[in-house]
Amino acid sequence: MILKSAYAINVSDGTLQLEEKDSLWETLRIPLKEPMIVAFTGGGGKTTSMYCLADELSAQGKRVIVTTSTHILRPTDRIVTEAAGWKAVSDFITSHKELFSLAGWVLVTGQPAEEGKLKGMELSELERLTLLCDVLLVEADGAKRLPIKIPKINEPVLPGGTHAVIGCMGLNCIGEPWEEMCFRYELTPQVFDGQKKNGRITPSDAAKILTSTNGTRKGVESMEYRILINKADDKRRLSSAQAVADAMGKQWARYTAVTSFIEKDQN
Repeated sequence: MILKSAYAINVSDGTLQLEEKDSLWETLRIPLKEPMIVAFTGGGGKTTSMYCLADELSAQGKRVIVTTSTHILRPTDRIVTEAAGWKAVSDFITSHKELFSLAGWVLVTGQPAEEGKLKGMELSELERLTLLCDVLLVEADGAKRLPIKIPKINEPVLPGGTHAVIGCMGLNCIGEPWEEMCFRYELTPQVFDGQKKNGRITPSDAAKILTSTNGTRKGVESMEYRILINKADDKRRLSSAQAVADAMGKQWARYTAVTSFIEKDQN
């Protein structure tokens, strides 16, 4: 999918306002360093957002490797090399100089897995992929295609040296039942002061998960952290994004981006 809309959230006259931007990278406002590991965690839109960011960075002349520390679908429209370690990836790049001679490129790698997926290589090998690229993008979490998630004890799987973590959520969870839209919703007590949530997910609920160190922000510590609210595909969803941002508060405004990857419905 191609990015259709991206919004930064700014504070103006004491209120939060969405401001449309030209790219996801501009909207995320992550300080660039090379090499750099950026991990995607949370729920809806991780893979789509990751490839969008990969394409934007490669268009800037960056060498980008996309991989996973868990599992991702093996893409059919990308250059892919199946590899268990960084040396095999290095050999692939060297033996395909015609694909990697230009400044900007995207390469996807991982070990073959069942159901047409790629699984992560050992973290020590994954981390050495930074020797081969400018930016390493890592899908570091799984959510069974659900829009919001609460992590268990060994999640997410963040590589050592990760510079930035992008915590994702899909707006299609707002107003919907917890058990249908939240992966591991039985773990809600770890985020909501020991209370198991039921009923329907509210913007305040989503805000709490996205900013909690027991939720999407788990394991971030001193890393750059960005919140990516996906599926702002119509006016109603944009209103929901505004409500989530308001619930998170002004302190999170500059760290939050809102996106849509389809043509917007005007309703």
